[in-house]
Amino acid sequence: MNTDDMVRELWDRQQISDVMLRFGRGLDVHDWQLYADTLADPFEVDFFDLTGQPPTTTTPAVWAEFAGACLQRLTVMHQYSNFHIDLNGDEADGIFYHISRHRFPNRHGDDHYTQYGWYENSFRRTGDGWKISKLKHTFQWCDGNPNLIDMSDPQWQKAAAAVFGPQS
Repeated sequence: MNTDDMVRELWDRQQISDVMLRFGRGLDVHDWQLYADTLADPFEVDFFDLTGQPPTTTTPAVWAEFAGACLQRLTVMHQYSNFHIDLNGDEADGIFYHISRHRFPNRHGDDHYTQYGWYENSFRRTGDGWKISKLKHTFQWCDGNPNLIDMSDPQWQKAAAAVFGPQS
């Protein structure tokens, strides 16, 4: 590999890493536009571990609304590590370990919920830079109160139905 190819590969890896960091920052500060801007339009999403729903295809705007319905009332912090990126021209795959902390003081249980796992994402180079084309969120384990993400909330149910179809 010549120097130009090595620099290009390092640049692509850094740009993909930056997409993941903006993805997490958007969640943490509830900047749903920053979050949506990391996603290809459309993109595939697999959040089975959280929702119990099969993978589907959606748009960044619809998915950002869902993320907001899950997290807007919570204080959250997402940390990513162990970045593993495989480049293949204008496409890439990556695994990114995560610890996702959620907090909401309440009277009905623990005020925290933490997920430990990784994202198995695919990326596509677009005219606006690298975007997530497939988003897969996997838990290895969780602690705390999973009910902090209130799936009974009508706003959550409406947002989930827009992504996954009517909930049963």
